[in-house]
Amino acid sequence: MQWLRDALSKVGREPPENAVLDVSGATYAYGSREVLCGVDLRVCRGTTVSLLGPNGAGKSTLMRAICGRLALRSGRILINGRSPKSRDARRQLGFVPQDIALYPHLTVEENLSFFGRMAGVPPGQLADAVLTVLDQASLADRARQKTGTLSGGYQRRLNIAAAVLHKPALLLLDEPTVGIDVDAREAIHALLRSFRGAGGAVVLTTHDLEQAEILSDRILILNHGRIVLEGAPAELLKGAFRNEKEVIVILAEAPKPEGLDALRAMNLRATQAATTWFGFKAVQHLDMRRLTDDLSRAGVAVKEIRVRQPDLSSLFIKTVGEGLTV
Repeated sequence: MQWLRDALSKVGREPPENAVLDVSGATYAYGSREVLCGVDLRVCRGTTVSLLGPNGAGKSTLMRAICGRLALRSGRILINGRSPKSRDARRQLGFVPQDIALYPHLTVEENLSFFGRMAGVPPGQLADAVLTVLDQASLADRARQKTGTLSGGYQRRLNIAAAVLHKPALLLLDEPTVGIDVDAREAIHALLRSFRGAGGAVVLTTHDLEQAEILSDRILILNHGRIVLEGAPAELLKGAFRNEKEVIVILAEAPKPEGLDALRAMNLRATQAATTWFGFKAVQHLDMRRLTDDLSRAGVAVKEIRVRQPDLSSLFIKTVGEGLTV
């Protein structure tokens, strides 16, 4: 686990004076259950950070604290040097919840105008601001359509457009592409890249690890309220796997006890499907013929063996699944 020690040694090193968002020593508990245990997070202008972690890791609690919706037990959160509860900080914040937060009886344009006024966009600038985000979100042709008649993908696009209308310094998104089609997903990615390119800071939570790898300058993995890994995706993958490949073994049927012993002896682990197993093997130790023969001798019927380059989902499993005491 030296790779994990090396990665953790770099956690929280972003200079606080350059940070749009500065979270320092954040703790929170629901009764006796610790949810955040000394979390540090800094996000600078023009960067995207993805918060990853299993359910119950503390992601939603951290997002709510950044929004000023709950008070930390200890620690500090600053948005451009201001408390999230201050009016100045709230004006610099855009938040997109997982559930659609729009008025279905209003048109796309009317929703944007309403949220723009709520966010404090000056009346003389509101019409131009609405036109700008309609174009950025590729919604101009839907401007006069009732929001309730839009597809889920278009509604999510509109939700994000409403959150960036007032040009916040920091944009928070909770699962921004859940349950949408590929075209809508790509449009949302383009909108987020545009916001980041204009100097905005983005923090998102997602279970879509491919999305996190594509969009993020840094990822942060939470588990049991603690940061267990943080860094640039490419650097973390290189540090975690070096010359290893991911081996995926698909079986013809669920293994019997002696087959289970053989699979585990080869450092393979089961997924949620009893017929799919995986592990990480150094390139010099990859011998597909021998692997197949060994499993066959143990009575394991192999349907397929895949070898692939480890990605962020591999890193997530390796980090959360191997135990986190370092």
